[in-house]
Amino acid sequence: MNANLKTLFSIKIVTKRYCITVFILALFCSTVFAQKDTNYIVQFERPYNIQTNTWLNDFGFYINPPRFSFSKEVLKLSPNISLQTGVSLGLKYFTVAFGVQIPRTSGNEDKFGRTNYYDFSFSYYQMWGGGEIYSRSFIGAYRIQGNDSNVSIRPDAKIEDHGLNFFYNFNYKKFSYRSALSMAEFQKKSSGAFLIMGNAGIKSIRADSSLIPNNIDSVKNYGELTGMNFLRLWRLNFRPGYAYNFCFKNGKWFISPSAFFGLGIATYKINNNKFNETGTSLEFDTHAKLSVGKNGNKYFWNVFVTYDGNLNAFSYPNFVAFQSTSIGVNLGYRFYKLIPQIKWL
Repeated sequence: MNANLKTLFSIKIVTKRYCITVFILALFCSTVFAQKDTNYIVQFERPYNIQTNTWLNDFGFYINPPRFSFSKEVLKLSPNISLQTGVSLGLKYFTVAFGVQIPRTSGNEDKFGRTNYYDFSFSYYQMWGGGEIYSRSFIGAYRIQGNDSNVSIRPDAKIEDHGLNFFYNFNYKKFSYRSALSMAEFQKKSSGAFLIMGNAGIKSIRADSSLIPNNIDSVKNYGELTGMNFLRLWRLNFRPGYAYNFCFKNGKWFISPSAFFGLGIATYKINNNKFNETGTSLEFDTHAKLSVGKNGNKYFWNVFVTYDGNLNAFSYPNFVAFQSTSIGVNLGYRFYKLIPQIKWL
């Protein structure tokens, strides 16, 4: 068993180093050879920006989610979060963002409990593609069983999501996904592109005791998930998709929809009070976003809706899923210089 774990661990290290090396080489080659069509895409004279975001987020962890599992014992654990806010700083091709929950905006804490939350990301976007390192954490959740209106508060539950997103744009000369993502580039004419999006990361949920209610916590209902108080997924997936920028009035107004669907694999570890279970699961991934707004040389804003879903298939008939839906507004301002003495910024 130890030998197998050592082998698996060494494979993970080699895989990570390989992916990082390929990603760095792609960054270098694409930066050297890429040339955009200035009839479609231009850079702003003000290369730096600061943005503020406010959004509503619905995040949930499901055991045997409906429509995907034959089991009737559906569970959902969700943080009690509602209105959130964040700030981001754009440094040419780099963006640093941080978000927290706005105090006193969560739901009924007597019924749903209290959640502490943070969201951090660091991204690098070029016209040909880019990547993002992200980290989010929720401490405190509530549990709903099936269609039952009764809610169980789980202050001991902690949900984490950390990883790296990366994408490649196959039509970077005429389509700017960077414009749709961070509004740090200006697209003058409507255009679209096929893209490939990938993700490598870890998702986990843990608690002091089983996440499943005692009265239904059985091998018959949940198989290897029985008694689960900890689940960790090391994930690698690829999601091909398509995005389009509908531009109006020479790009000042835009509508940017995008959708990605793909497959991946995940090595998992499950703990309960008696044993640890390890294995590999097949993963189904979905990402979709719609952004509508105004992009200007000095001021800009957009309204956005985003959905992310990861479904993992375990031994029959069990599935788990992480799902997130966000709707929000983003406001920004551009400026010429950040720190004049530091020329590379």
